[in-house]
Amino acid sequence: MKHGLRNIPFFAGLDDNVLEAISRRLQREHYHKSAAVFLEDEPGDCMYIIESGQVKVVAERGNQEKIFGYLGPGNFFGEMALLLGERRSATARVVIDADLLVLRKNDFDELLEIHPQIALMMSQELGRRLTRSNTSPILREEFNIVTALGAATPTLARNLAQVTGEAVSILDLGGLANISLDPASLRQGNVTLVRGADILEPETLADRLSQLVQQYYWVLLAVAPYETPLTLKAIELADVTVQVGGREPPWIKTVAPKGFWRVDAQAQSIQRLARRISQRLVGLALSSGNARGMAHIGVLKVLEAEGIPIDMLAGTSAGSVFGAMYAAGRSINEMIEFAVNVQKQYNFVSGFQYWDFRLPPRTGLIKGNVVLNYLRHWTLDKTFDQLNIPLYIIAADLISGEEIVFDHGPVAEAVRASMSVIGVFEPAPIAGRFLIDGGSVNPVPTQLLADKGISIILASNVIPSLEDRLHRRELKREGKLPNMIGIVSGAMEIMESEIIKSRMGPVDILIQPDIARYGTMEYDKALEIIKRGEEAAHAQIQAIRQRLAPNPRKRPQV
Repeated sequence: MKHGLRNIPFFAGLDDNVLEAISRRLQREHYHKSAAVFLEDEPGDCMYIIESGQVKVVAERGNQEKIFGYLGPGNFFGEMALLLGERRSATARVVIDADLLVLRKNDFDELLEIHPQIALMMSQELGRRLTRSNTSPILREEFNIVTALGAATPTLARNLAQVTGEAVSILDLGGLANISLDPASLRQGNVTLVRGADILEPETLADRLSQLVQQYYWVLLAVAPYETPLTLKAIELADVTVQVGGREPPWIKTVAPKGFWRVDAQAQSIQRLARRISQRLVGLALSSGNARGMAHIGVLKVLEAEGIPIDMLAGTSAGSVFGAMYAAGRSINEMIEFAVNVQKQYNFVSGFQYWDFRLPPRTGLIKGNVVLNYLRHWTLDKTFDQLNIPLYIIAADLISGEEIVFDHGPVAEAVRASMSVIGVFEPAPIAGRFLIDGGSVNPVPTQLLADKGISIILASNVIPSLEDRLHRRELKREGKLPNMIGIVSGAMEIMESEIIKSRMGPVDILIQPDIARYGTMEYDKALEIIKRGEEAAHAQIQAIRQRLAPNPRKRPQV
């Protein structure tokens, strides 16, 4: 044990007789994954040295936690409360089954009295710890240990290394036994293959894993699809279990404590899984905006052409229309065709067949059933679970004023509800509610993306500010009122521009097309408006690439 203490930087400067005295007083304790070593606000009556395993230091508030750091073998913790005689300032929780060496307060006090040089070392370390605690960032819950099933596990590892710029290790526990792999090729992709099925037992896996996480930021445990003790232990120790291609075994979901994710073996799906594991998923929020919403097509066109991934979409009103079409698999050219034809449908003469008027008007000028059928065609009559990209659509409950989020059922019905402008369309009757335009509660749904775990949030906002509207007035002095639909849409837009000031959530990159010069009903300017969306997206591509760029890091120590 004395030799082990010598390898810890803090103890390295102490004499052998002092190390011997410390080692005699240490007691070994074993903790399983997720166990709390101590809780915040408990008395600080001992300190711990990690012999094997991994521990995270967190502040827990209800179901949320702030992570201050991850600690592996050779690190120690809990000494600050012991030195200061105060209660614990954070919780220490085990990430990988851990063997800890414990030094209790009575033994600690004895050591300080007999060997005062320990006090000097401790005071120096206390100063370093306080400095680091003031500068270290708050971390997020990580998925850096992943149990993976499927022959495409090496492909996932390469993608994970590419997305993050960080080293990845595959610990083969039998899952790749019949797969021919080239270790040299893997190393070129910053992936190291470690064979462990023949030498590891369930009892020794935690110790081997705690060593690997000190060398590699990401560790994939490649297991066979059999319910063996080693497979079950790997799943227990992992942060998440994933099935990459193939069919998952029926027992897997019942033994994965932190969840089970499944994707097919297509390249796009594996790339998205790598971003999900590394918490680098990209989400795009598309605002409401009537005719100006056609600028979203230009934004999507540029993002697609530049290879910017979109892992999730959230849309309101016009944003829901184009987000739904794109998520359903409509091409950019098809969406442009849709936008160009909209002007014909919105003309009460040439587009009469698209309107089912309610005469006399009661809750709206248009029933909306014909529009619903039209939307079914353009969304390929898909349900949410059939979409190529996860999608969320915002509407509002007319009676309660609640924000309603659609994520299941027929997509067209959700779009019809989200675009139901008050006075123009009758409220959409769905599940006992009467739903209206989502712009009245959440015009740019970025907060929803954040709530769904999206880390990189892009937003396309086509709602002009009141200042932009004043500028447009100077550009267009026609001296006459717009039609009824234009008046309603304009009033809605004024309300939305004010809501954005208080409701718009976190955004990494804001794409704001220059469309204030266009009116809410100028559908005949479709190609011009789409072009404005392209220009705005091009202007932000460099910033988006910088945000998506790999960012290798070192796990901070506390």
